[in-house]
Amino acid sequence: MNRSKITLADIAETAGVSPATVSRVLNGDPRVATDRVERVNRAIKELGYSPNRAARTLVTGKTGLVAAVIDSNLNVFSDPFWGQITTGISQALQEANFSALLMVRPLDVDDPSVVASLAPGQVDGAIFFQLHNDDTVNLLQDMGLPLVVVGRPEASSKLVYVDSDNLGGAVQATEHLIARGCRTVATVAGNQQLSSGRLRLEGYRRALVDADVAFDESLVAYGDWTDESGAAAMGTLLDSRPDIDGVFVANDLMALGVMTVLEQRGLKVPDQIAVVGFDNMFAGRLGRQQLTTVEQDVQGLGAKAASMVIQMIDGGKPSSVVLPTSLIVRETA
Repeated sequence: MNRSKITLADIAETAGVSPATVSRVLNGDPRVATDRVERVNRAIKELGYSPNRAARTLVTGKTGLVAAVIDSNLNVFSDPFWGQITTGISQALQEANFSALLMVRPLDVDDPSVVASLAPGQVDGAIFFQLHNDDTVNLLQDMGLPLVVVGRPEASSKLVYVDSDNLGGAVQATEHLIARGCRTVATVAGNQQLSSGRLRLEGYRRALVDADVAFDESLVAYGDWTDESGAAAMGTLLDSRPDIDGVFVANDLMALGVMTVLEQRGLKVPDQIAVVGFDNMFAGRLGRQQLTTVEQDVQGLGAKAASMVIQMIDGGKPSSVVLPTSLIVRETA
């Protein structure tokens, strides 16, 4: 049978149900009995039927697509964080009969093609990551697009977001270094254009203040989340402050770069310098020493963002959510 000419009636005949039942199954109607859903799905598989998305949109008013938009360029995929969070998104969307449309491009320039690609009618909703500014997102929200931001926007923003407790996690990490006896605690901070970078630096600063330790700008270096930038930042810190005995690194990839430099300079971890990362990515457990780090539920972050945008598509009004983090103590601190 020509797959392009398969009709609902053909599926209905094969499944032994009515065309109306087939239509309800294709549209995800939860009121259809389980046995009928199974029969329809078997018939669809047997016939090799693939619904026309444009036709579905005309009937239901929905595309079945949710965009996942990363405000960056393709080099973000060197970080395993993105594999985990997109897995969480894809699984949650699949369970709700939606598909993910991945878009990776900078949003900090005036680009009408982005708005055109994400306007209501092109996708049903969107999840945004690593926003450097809110202009594009605010415009799409004003156009009526259901959307959720991963990462905390500006305090004055009305955007709905889901985030990990970056501030609290950084406080935990720095307090742990102080509690184990470190007296000159440095930090390799992340990109300060992003809320995660700013909040993790603020958490480091707050833990020092709470411990009556003066904040010292010479103990702060900045990276861009990559292992190369972590290595460069650690080298700069050691050149100016050889008395450092502890370092909080704002993500695990940068921590791997930090560990490489410490090994090259013959400094023992944690005896001479203790190291704590952030994320609990698998890469932090691949070296000779397992990395002490702050764990965030990255897949859960993606799944929560997806469930929130689906709720909005269905007419709901979810509130912003901050997911907890926890310190995982291993060998480096």
